Amino acid sequence: MNHGDFVLMQTKEIIMKRRTFVMLCGGISAGLLTAGLQRRGSVIVGNSDGFVGPPAPPLSQMQRQFVPAYQARITDLHPDELVVISPDPPLSQLEEQSVPDYQTQIADLHPDESVVDNIAAAPLPGTRKPAAEIILGQDQLKMLKQVLARLARLQATVGYGNFNIISWDQSLRIARAYDNVGEFTRAELDFAEELFFTDADSLNFYGDKVVTQLSASIAKRDIQKIPATGHYLFRGDAIKTYQKIRQDIGDSIVLTSGIRSVVKQIYLFLNKAVQVDGNLSLASYSLAPPGHSYHAIGDFDVGKKNFGKKNFTQEFANTDEFKYLSDLGYIDIRYPQNNPYGVRYEPWHIKTI
Repeated sequence: MNHGDFVLMQTKEIIMKRRTFVMLCGGISAGLLTAGLQRRGSVIVGNSDGFVGPPAPPLSQMQRQFVPAYQARITDLHPDELVVISPDPPLSQLEEQSVPDYQTQIADLHPDESVVDNIAAAPLPGTRKPAAEIILGQDQLKMLKQVLARLARLQATVGYGNFNIISWDQSLRIARAYDNVGEFTRAELDFAEELFFTDADSLNFYGDKVVTQLSASIAKRDIQKIPATGHYLFRGDAIKTYQKIRQDIGDSIVLTSGIRSVVKQIYLFLNKAVQVDGNLSLASYSLAPPGHSYHAIGDFDVGKKNFGKKNFTQEFANTDEFKYLSDLGYIDIRYPQNNPYGVRYEPWHIKTI
């Protein structure tokens, strides 16, 4: 075999590998589904108690846009609004201990004193019955829990606030450097990647994909930490809107969820999936799949102080705080009632993009 034939064979092999990768990333049916997912039913079920909105329309009717660029043991979360935890170690310190050559974009972060976030523990909304459901098989559910447990250990290591903004690449480096987290296995990485690149339509979620790269990161210069919350907001419209809300309504309104990196959204989504026994379709009704959350680019959630998990239910819409938000014109709900995106009603979500 001459050199030209050898190069030609290598080129063909690379092309075949790329085609295979594209097929695997095309949707859950090419990865998780064939490995053990079960698809339920094909009959569209009409509106019922707890189901907000009509059945999802065909993709051809949707306008899509692409914007360039979480506690495994949920029962242990404190029911009150303020949860006191240990201070976060700076990410730069964590990485410099074992990975001195890695230049993090997020350094010198302030430690957490208290956090406001009950998403992982919030009750699921009334059960909906989409036209078809994507449900993980036992092997895939086991892998999901394995990834979730590793992410929980990562959060415990880097701290709650840092975990909200940590990138995927940073997560892999820190996991590899710290034995208490442990390096992600090849199977875990494949699972996370397939989940991120899954076509959300297959989960009956029709919202925008606002982060298209798993490795997307958040620059320190673009964000600001909000004291006594454990959360960050983007500088500009997001933080100005939050400050104006606090100025107009007062201390009874609190930030319940700010910036969420891809890693944080994966963690939250896996938490929801565990609550519904691996039913990814139901999980996506309660929480946007990874890459589809506007929290990654500007939106944030607010709630009533000391209202706890109820801030992530429709009960928040009955509070004086919500009435004030509405009367003052702050409410431009991204996911209103009867929305066509396959997402529950979210009166607590502040739209900034």
